[in-house]
Amino acid sequence: MKLIIMLIFLGLLDCNLKAQSNKIPIEKIEEMFSNMKENGVNPNTKMLWGYFFTSEKKDKFFQVAGKLKSKGFDFVEIYQAKDKSYWLHLERSEIHNPKSLFVLDEELYTIADEYGIIYDGFDVGNVDKDKPIERDTYAVPEEFKTIDFQKDKYPCLLIGNTAFDRFPHKEEFGYFIKVTTSYKKDDKVMLPVDGELENLEKFESFITNNLTQNKIKNYYVFRDTHKGIRNFYIVTNDKAAATQVLNVIKMSGKQRTFDFEILTDKGWSLYNEFRNKMPNE
Repeated sequence: MKLIIMLIFLGLLDCNLKAQSNKIPIEKIEEMFSNMKENGVNPNTKMLWGYFFTSEKKDKFFQVAGKLKSKGFDFVEIYQAKDKSYWLHLERSEIHNPKSLFVLDEELYTIADEYGIIYDGFDVGNVDKDKPIERDTYAVPEEFKTIDFQKDKYPCLLIGNTAFDRFPHKEEFGYFIKVTTSYKKDDKVMLPVDGELENLEKFESFITNNLTQNKIKNYYVFRDTHKGIRNFYIVTNDKAAATQVLNVIKMSGKQRTFDFEILTDKGWSLYNEFRNKMPNE
């Protein structure tokens, strides 16, 4: 029997309970669903959800399993852990969102209290137990890292998404769009003045949103900020269409002044150069 446990995949093992009084908060469940989406998993599909109860004795487990069978739960197994505690594993194929899972948890806590046992949490896997959970491998989670260093006697800020370390489609996305714009700077450190950082963020979002709205696949990869200049890099697989959109934006004059160039970089050397500057933690 093979169950792919999403909680391990997402690094959220702390969702499991060790005491009935330590209930899983709605915020933790929302975080789990958010991480699922970031990792390319569509939670709005039917998946196999497992539910676990624990106790020092197993005599109440069959009553609990019988009660929940009427609600569509299937019995999986009762097993004893190394610490001699007993565990009841039930499952049900269903679709959940954070609210529905939270409400179900509350119901299972109540049932556990009725029988003097502990409801210990959930896991989730593919309905087909022999397969991992399906995910969109084109979805890239946000794992931004930042570093600053001195360059030409002034600070340089470098920030980028290191999740591309695991992106399996690099060969398909071989064009890096380098967008360059100047900003209002502090004369001492040559970094953006108050309010200018927000303007830069809005400008970057405007560019990426326009590419997306024009059905151009693109990913924001990294940026550097130094001595009055911001460069940010977006990778795409459609050089011609991206060039057309950026030229329209540039010529409209409705955005801040900027320049751009699209660099062919099939080997992702630009990303590798950025990555070599980042800590490997």
